[in-house]
Amino acid sequence: MDGQCNRQAIGPCSDAGGADTTASGPAAHAEGSETLASGSAAHAEGYRTVAAGDSSHAEGSTTVAEGSASHAEGFSTRALTDAAHAEGSDTTASGEASHAEGSRTLAAGEVSHAEGSETEAVGTAAHAEGYQTLAAADSSHAEGSGTTASGSAAHAEGYRTAASLDAAHAEGSGTTAAGQSSHAEGMGTTASGAAAHAEGTVTAASAMASHAEGSGTAASGPASHAEGEDSSAEGEASHAEGTGTRAVGASSHAEGSGTRAIGDQSHAEGFGTSASGLASHAEGRSTAASGPYAHAEGVGTEAIGDSAHAEGTSTTASGTTAHAEGSNTAATGSFSHAEGFQTQASGTYAHAEGSLTASTAFNSHAEGYQTQASGYASHAEGNATIASGNNSHAEGATTTASAFGSHAEGNTTVASGGNAHAEGNATLAQGTNSHAEGSTGRALGINSHAEGFNGEASGDNSHAEGSDTVASGTSAHAEGANTVASGNFSHAEGSETQALNNYAHAEGSLTVASAFNTHAEGYQTTASGYASHAEGSGSSATANYAHAEGLTTAASGFGSHAEGVSTVASGSRAHAEGGNTTASGNYTHAEGLQTTADQAGSHIMGRYGTTLYPYSWHVANGTSPANLGLAAVLQGSTGNMYIDGTYFSGGADYAELYETVSGAPLEPGYFVTLEGEQIRPAEAADGYVLGVTSAVPTLVGDASELRSPDAYLRDEWGRVVLETVTIPAEVAPDGTIIAPAYTVEQPAANPDYDPTAPYVPRRLQPGWVPVGLIGKLLVRDDGSCAPNGYCLPGAGGIATAAESGYRVLSRTGPNQIRIQMK
Repeated sequence: MDGQCNRQAIGPCSDAGGADTTASGPAAHAEGSETLASGSAAHAEGYRTVAAGDSSHAEGSTTVAEGSASHAEGFSTRALTDAAHAEGSDTTASGEASHAEGSRTLAAGEVSHAEGSETEAVGTAAHAEGYQTLAAADSSHAEGSGTTASGSAAHAEGYRTAASLDAAHAEGSGTTAAGQSSHAEGMGTTASGAAAHAEGTVTAASAMASHAEGSGTAASGPASHAEGEDSSAEGEASHAEGTGTRAVGASSHAEGSGTRAIGDQSHAEGFGTSASGLASHAEGRSTAASGPYAHAEGVGTEAIGDSAHAEGTSTTASGTTAHAEGSNTAATGSFSHAEGFQTQASGTYAHAEGSLTASTAFNSHAEGYQTQASGYASHAEGNATIASGNNSHAEGATTTASAFGSHAEGNTTVASGGNAHAEGNATLAQGTNSHAEGSTGRALGINSHAEGFNGEASGDNSHAEGSDTVASGTSAHAEGANTVASGNFSHAEGSETQALNNYAHAEGSLTVASAFNTHAEGYQTTASGYASHAEGSGSSATANYAHAEGLTTAASGFGSHAEGVSTVASGSRAHAEGGNTTASGNYTHAEGLQTTADQAGSHIMGRYGTTLYPYSWHVANGTSPANLGLAAVLQGSTGNMYIDGTYFSGGADYAELYETVSGAPLEPGYFVTLEGEQIRPAEAADGYVLGVTSAVPTLVGDASELRSPDAYLRDEWGRVVLETVTIPAEVAPDGTIIAPAYTVEQPAANPDYDPTAPYVPRRLQPGWVPVGLIGKLLVRDDGSCAPNGYCLPGAGGIATAAESGYRVLSRTGPNQIRIQMK
């Protein structure tokens, strides 16, 4: 011991230095003034310090290091537990391994840390810093001024904040984080719900996982979010933002100013809006979405129906899934849509758009101005149109579609028939399935069609087109100007034509088809007979089945035909053609110029002549109407032919057909003789030569070319027997006489002949040969004949030179000559 400085190194290997120091622990070290190092390996230095714990260290002034390996430094600090560290002024580190620093701090919890002024770290691993802060729970952290972190792992910072539950965080001024894992920041905020977050000014997040921010906001629903000013998020997972908003429903969202999101999953935004329906959406100004899933936007709109949508100004969507937009519109029907200005869609699935329109029925559609769609699935568009029939469509201006499936378009049109269609100007489609178009047309009949100007189709299935036309018959068709088709299935076209009877057809100008199935065409033609046809100009077909064509022709006989210029066919089934011809007999045909066929069945051609025989052919060759004449006649009843002239032919001989004795063919160029009525080649000894077999005769007799010679009865001289037959009158089913009875002379049929048996003309039968009797003929010769000489038959019908006989005209080949037969 050093007596002069009062140094006491009492412990083994201890060391004491300074004045009034004591090192009582083994290997202890005391230095300074009035220090004490009592712990093993302890170190005390400074003024009045105590290092009592093993390996402790006290330094400064009046510090105490009591715990093993503790450290006290500064002024009046105390490190009371193992590994504790106290520094600064009047600090205490009483928790194991704690650290207190600053002024009047306390680190009481294990591993805690207190720093600053008058702070307390009470909980294990707690941290207090700043001024008068308290970290009371394990792992808590308090910093700032007057803050308290009383929850485990809580964090309080700022001014007079409190984090009272585990893992809570309070920061700012006067904030409270009272919920587990909550966070309060800003000024005067409270986060009382678990995991809640309050920030801003005087906000409150009172429910689990809620979030309040801004000023005066409250998030009282679980997982809710309130932000802005004086907003309230009351429903679970709700969101309120803006000014004075309320999100009341679960998962609701209110934003803007004075909005209310009352329904679950609702959304209100804008100013003064309300979304009270489930999952509804209100936006804009003073809008209300009260129906589930409804949407209201704009100004003063209401979406009342389920899933309804109202937008624009003062619109109302009250029907289920209805949609109202524009201004003062109303969609009151389910699934309806109203848009534009003061429109109404009151029918289910209805659609109204434009201005002052109304669609009041199921699936109806009204658009334009003051239109009405009151029929089921109807459609009205344009200006003041009305679609009152089911499935009807009205468009244009002041049109009306009043019947089922009707369609009116244009101006002032009316479609009043079922499935009718009216278009154009002031047209009327009154008949079922009718169609009126153009101007002032009327389709009055079922399936009728009127088009053009002022046409009328009053017959069922009729069609009137053009100007001032009338189709009044069933399935009639009138077209052109001032035409009339009054017969059923009739057709009038052109200008001022008339088809007045059933199936009649009038076309052209000023034509008339007045009987059944008639046809008049051209100019001023008339078809008045049943199934008659008049065409051309000024022609008339007045008899049944008559046909008149050309210029001023007349077909007045039953089934007659007049054509050309000024011809007349007055006989039944007569035909007149050419110029000024007349076919007045039944079945007659007159052609050419001013010919007349007045005998039944006669035919005349040429000019200026009249027929002589019935069913005969005539060629006229008169020179004037006063000097009539005929050039040729083929008489039908006898087969006789008369000509007033010469017959010219390309052949050179006159022949008749004979049958060969052998029945076999015989080539041309042989002299032949007779055996009875049959022929064979002539021999030199034959005293009679009939003629020469001919190749190209100019005339052939006994030919029976057209029929069998046995077809008709004959007298003993071979003349055909004629008989007079009365042809009965031809009477129509209605009693009308088509053709009067008349008599005709005709060949008498052979009762023993079968007219159905096939007949082959003689010229085509192998055993019949033409024999030239007079004229120039080619003959086979033996080479002995000379021109200007004579010849006679030799062996086998071959010519040989003679003193007299048949004159040889010329040699035409080595064994062929031309002779003259007389």
